Amino acid sequence: MGSSRIGGGSTSSSSSSNSCCDVSMKCWCRWRLNQFSFSKSSFFILTSFLLFVFLVSIYARLAIAPYSRTPVSIGCQEDNEGSWSIGVYYGDSPFNLKPIESRKEWKDESSAWPVANPVITCASVSNAGFPSNFVSEPFLFLKGDILYMFYETKNSITSQGDIAVAKSTDKGVTWEQLGIALDEGYHLSHPYVFNYNDEIYMIPETSDKGELRLYKAVDFPLKWTLEKVIMKKGFMNTVIINYGGNYWLFGSYYSGFGFLKNVQQDIWYSSSPLGPWKPHKQNPIHNTGKSFGVLRNGGRPFVYNGNLYRVAQDCGKIYGQRVRTFKVEILTKDEYREVEVPLGIEEPKNGKNAWNGARYHHLDVQDLGSGEWIGVMDGDRALAGDSVHRCIVGSTAVSVVLALFVLVGVLLGPVNCILPRCFHATSKRNDVFLRWEDYPNLFSSKMRWFYTRMNIGSSFVRGWIKPSTCMGKLVLVLIFVLGVVLMCTGVRYIYGGNGAEEPYLWKDQYSQFTLLTMTYEARLWNLKICVKHYSRCPSVKEIVVVWNKGNPPELGDFDTVVPVRIRVEKQNSLNNRFRVDPLITTKAVLELDDDIMMSCDDIERGFRVWREHPNRIVGFYPRLVAGSPLRYRNERFARKRKGYNMILTGAAFIDCTKAFETYWGDEAKEGREIVDKFFNCEDVLLNFLYANSSSSSQAVEYVKPSWVVDMSKFSGVAISGNTQVHENIRSDCIAKFTEIYGSIDNWKWDFDSRKDGWDA
Repeated sequence: MGSSRIGGGSTSSSSSSNSCCDVSMKCWCRWRLNQFSFSKSSFFILTSFLLFVFLVSIYARLAIAPYSRTPVSIGCQEDNEGSWSIGVYYGDSPFNLKPIESRKEWKDESSAWPVANPVITCASVSNAGFPSNFVSEPFLFLKGDILYMFYETKNSITSQGDIAVAKSTDKGVTWEQLGIALDEGYHLSHPYVFNYNDEIYMIPETSDKGELRLYKAVDFPLKWTLEKVIMKKGFMNTVIINYGGNYWLFGSYYSGFGFLKNVQQDIWYSSSPLGPWKPHKQNPIHNTGKSFGVLRNGGRPFVYNGNLYRVAQDCGKIYGQRVRTFKVEILTKDEYREVEVPLGIEEPKNGKNAWNGARYHHLDVQDLGSGEWIGVMDGDRALAGDSVHRCIVGSTAVSVVLALFVLVGVLLGPVNCILPRCFHATSKRNDVFLRWEDYPNLFSSKMRWFYTRMNIGSSFVRGWIKPSTCMGKLVLVLIFVLGVVLMCTGVRYIYGGNGAEEPYLWKDQYSQFTLLTMTYEARLWNLKICVKHYSRCPSVKEIVVVWNKGNPPELGDFDTVVPVRIRVEKQNSLNNRFRVDPLITTKAVLELDDDIMMSCDDIERGFRVWREHPNRIVGFYPRLVAGSPLRYRNERFARKRKGYNMILTGAAFIDCTKAFETYWGDEAKEGREIVDKFFNCEDVLLNFLYANSSSSSQAVEYVKPSWVVDMSKFSGVAISGNTQVHENIRSDCIAKFTEIYGSIDNWKWDFDSRKDGWDA
């Protein structure tokens, strides 16, 4: 049966064709292994591949944070819906709300202040024993002096939305996680809580159930029971407001199917929140062709100065893009009209580095009395579907790189056969091909045509682009560069996370610090780069520039997303670095030379370590003062001796109150005079003062940066250009400081003493 289908053809050609097919059917590409070890083209490919891997590795080291965050037992898993968290705002009106960090609140003296948003995250909920991937859609309920916050938490185990609750006894500064208030067998969200006739009710979104359900608290805040089903309709983000003598219910729902699927907004009214409810005559009030259009409820309606306002989600382009506020001009049983008004909340400027930089879609405001308002808002630093998008883009980039390698192989010769070429005259048939040829019009002929064209194309490429010519070499270089770019893109998208450089939690709380840098007019180029880069770090509250000499720049000269303040000094002195500054509003100050560049992630890790031990100098440049007499040595010496006893303040966190007051105290006067004499050693003096005041406890702590770039190498304006002279001067300072404050050579702290490996 097989021979009857073979057709004509010489024995030699059949044998040759059969030989090719036996190989090509087993693999898509046939490599000339016998030439691979000896040919110049193979050597070129191997060398290029190794260089390729080297360059991509360097990029991965620079672009991807090598240090893992403190793990959360189960929660905070990457979720395609996002990484929502919740922040708190205060103001004298609902249209003048400022984030909590503007109030300079702090939890206790052992951690940095001010407390910063977000105040509730998946980590704070998970660490309390309730695994969560994200938290969103918060609602406040005020009971006496206690604030309760109800919000959606996505269970990390069931991937289902539940309703959780936390309480605060300090007006929202800190929150205690109480647990899960409501957990049904379907998705719950948007827990609208209100009081009626001294009873507390909740209307969560239960659209997955196809019902609008009303729950009543039987043991507030953790125990609820179903009071009634208000409607057999899958309303989303439902709210109820008592206004103008009636109760008004605002809710959204889907209508239509597929491409005709819309979100409609209805209004219903009643004399009681328990019903019965009657539909508004203008229903549907709004109908938008875009899913989750701009009119879906995004929080509690509120009354201010006698006017009713409705909070809505702007989801015109992406889900949860932002919050918009509408003033209700007419609300009767027959007519409804609203107009948009400015919300007054400042848009985040840090992009993904801000906790709500990508989107925020819910706001609940409450009047605390005495002219003070509080608001809770959710936010996300990534868009919905970000993880899937990154996977697709990264995988596509890597696939293109593999195709480029095959192309190089075709051009240089090691890749001889791209696709099977032998669907004709063979002496021995494979059962698969016999079945294909049974259906020539369906599959076999198309495959033959495709394979033939691809192989002709490969031959054409070889003939058109010859590697021995200048054009051919240029094409190879361009392919190599394109491959590196694409591979770096793939690595970043697959392994680099959402691209945000996030702050690190300490005791389930975030904070902020002030960055202080000292410079003068010759280093303005360094300063501009420094301000632009570090202002994007998420925990930077303000940048203070200590201007020591020359004409100061204008504030408009800087590209920054945080306030910049220039403090012009009367005298060019290094002591100005630690001058008491009453305008600094944070406990933590990062002293940073303007020519030092490192990642925001490294800065945030250093801040996290300092918050553990705010009484220490925590920095990135360790030194070991040792020997007889004591001498100043570099980091290499410290690592050989496996320890350090000094941290340079060219990049270090300090407690501004302790450090500045100690440095400018009477005890340090003689030391400051030595600093002025040598125009050096101000950081050495601070280390001696810390060691002298710390008695038996550790005075300094090291954090290893993933990478550091010294920009003075490019600008040519380094303060300490001659390393040997610089070290000799510092050794002289150490000798004088030792006479005044005592020796520090009896102190030594080991590298690699932290469990997280941050001081390796």
